[in-house]
Amino acid sequence: MTAAIPKRVVNIIIGRKLEALRIACEMSQAEAGKLLDCTQNKIGNIERGESGVKIPDLTALLNGYRTDLSLRQDLLELARGREGRYSPKSLRARFHGTMREVVDLETSCHSLWQHNAMTVPGMLQTEAYIRQLFRSVRPSLSVEDIERETVNRLERQHILDDPTKQFWYIVDQAAFERMSNMAGSDAIRRGQKEHIAEMIDRPNVEVQVVPWEVGYYWGQESNFTIFGFESEPPVEVVHVEGVEDGDVTSELDEVSVYLKVWEQQKAAALGPEQSRTFLLAR
Repeated sequence: MTAAIPKRVVNIIIGRKLEALRIACEMSQAEAGKLLDCTQNKIGNIERGESGVKIPDLTALLNGYRTDLSLRQDLLELARGREGRYSPKSLRARFHGTMREVVDLETSCHSLWQHNAMTVPGMLQTEAYIRQLFRSVRPSLSVEDIERETVNRLERQHILDDPTKQFWYIVDQAAFERMSNMAGSDAIRRGQKEHIAEMIDRPNVEVQVVPWEVGYYWGQESNFTIFGFESEPPVEVVHVEGVEDGDVTSELDEVSVYLKVWEQQKAAALGPEQSRTFLLAR
């Protein structure tokens, strides 16, 4: 079953459609504000998807924009669906803070593009590698905490089994070199590289490695993910990782920068087949 579209994405879709309707009516944001007896700033926030428009306000705007019945019903249905509650048994319920939204985006997006500088992307990590990452946390996690977090990350990887989604990963060579003596041997690194080489054979997964020889490339220090939605209009949302949760942004200017960085990184990296050779040869 397809996961529900996250509230942020629904707000963006509704906001951009409302903006198009307003412009078609040759109405300014200030004039639209009079329909709701609100400020121009509120209309701007609604159109950017920064704040979800409430049903009564949405109805008033649709009336003011003289929206046809079909589009009116579509937007109201989207807005009502956005208000649905998440099940306490859902995967997202196992996480906290920004990671809940990240899990929502992972399970509902149509495409996921991710760059990682110093670690292997979570969706591609082997169980042995995951456990070592959690063992590195200080103060040390309990055995129970490590087990729980490992199981949760492995559960997230099930999205790779969905052939309707497309995944593309770019990984810096540094991520693999950091594993060279993990747990006192090269075994975890070998297993991780072999696992990624196998993942490249999946029709919905591409992996590119950026080798040392490339030197500096734009955004090499950043870990970020671009979630793409084939909605109307299309929507992209970016998660920039931090030490803990990181930040999620849908601001067009910010997203545009990461899309440009992504294209530069794809050009700097080895192709998927050359990356497979790289992974299996070293």
